[in-house]
Amino acid sequence: MTGTQFEGEPGARPFVLAVASGKGGTGKTLVATNLAAEAASRGLKVVLVDCDADAPNDHLFLPRSSEHAEEIEAPVAAVDASTCTACGVCSSACAFGAVRVLGRTALVFEELCHGCGLCARVCPEGAIVMHGTRVGTVVEGRIEHRPELHLVSGVLDIGQVKAPDVIRAAVERGMGFESDLVVLDAPPGVACPVVASLRGADALLLVTEPTPFGMHDLALAVELGRDLGVPMAMVANKVTDEAKHALEELARIEDVPLLASIPFDRHAAEVYAAGHLLVEKSRSAAGWLDPVLGWIGDLAERPSPVEKVGT
Repeated sequence: MTGTQFEGEPGARPFVLAVASGKGGTGKTLVATNLAAEAASRGLKVVLVDCDADAPNDHLFLPRSSEHAEEIEAPVAAVDASTCTACGVCSSACAFGAVRVLGRTALVFEELCHGCGLCARVCPEGAIVMHGTRVGTVVEGRIEHRPELHLVSGVLDIGQVKAPDVIRAAVERGMGFESDLVVLDAPPGVACPVVASLRGADALLLVTEPTPFGMHDLALAVELGRDLGVPMAMVANKVTDEAKHALEELARIEDVPLLASIPFDRHAAEVYAAGHLLVEKSRSAAGWLDPVLGWIGDLAERPSPVEKVGT
C-alpha cells in the first residue's frame, strides 16, 4: 500500500479511523501507536489523537520534539442567589438533575451540568448565567524524527469528570491539520467518552484479546459501532494457536472481519513494557499492519456510507 491511496485534493478532509476496545488492557494503544507510526513511515501525513483523556499515554511511545498546550473550558451554569426566587423552573427543565432548589435558591451541581444552557433560557428572572470552567488541556506537537506524524493528546484535569469536552476539543484540533489519515485512540469501554471519540469517524477498528472478558466486551463495542453506522473490523492481540478458532468464530458471529492476529509473544511484551514501538524493534511486526492499512485504503477509495455526525 502506498500513500497515494489516501491522498486527495489539497485541503480535503482526511480519512478518520477510530481504534477502540470494549475493555482496557487489550492492546488498543499498541495498535493505534504502531499503526500511526507505520502509516507515517509509508509516506502518509498522519495525526494521532489520544482521546483517553483520563490517562493519555501515547506520548510515552511517541515523544514529541516540541509541545503546545491549550486550556479547555466547559460551559457550566451558575445561579445568582440575589436574583433567584426558587421557583423551580430550572430544576424541572434540567434533564440531567444538575439544578436543584434548596431552601431559598437554586444550586448547580457542576459535575452533572452538561452545559446545554436550557436552565438559563427558561429562568424567568434571568438568575442563571453560563460561564466557562477549566476541565483540561489539549497538548500537540510533532514526533521526534517523524516529520509526517503529529500527536494530539486530550488531558483531563485531576478531579474533573467532563472528559467528553476535552476529547471533542482534541479531535477538533487533530482535524485542523493537513493530513491524509487521522487515527483516534479512543478510551476503553462504551460510555460517553468513547462515543465522543467515535463521532465523525469513517471506520472503527476494534481491538480484542482471546479471553472471556475481552470477547464479551468486544460484543458491546460492536453494538456501539452498529449504532454509529460505521464500517468495522477487528484486530486480536495476545493470540495463541489454541485461541485462533474461537476468535474466527467470534468474527463470524459478529459479522466483523478479523484483519490480523498479534501473536502472544514475550519479546513483544517486553518491547511494549519498555515504551517502544514494535515496528521499530521488529520489522516483522509491520506484517500484521498490512491488512489493516489495506482495509483503510479500500474504504478511503469509496464514498462514506453514512453522513457523519459531529464533523
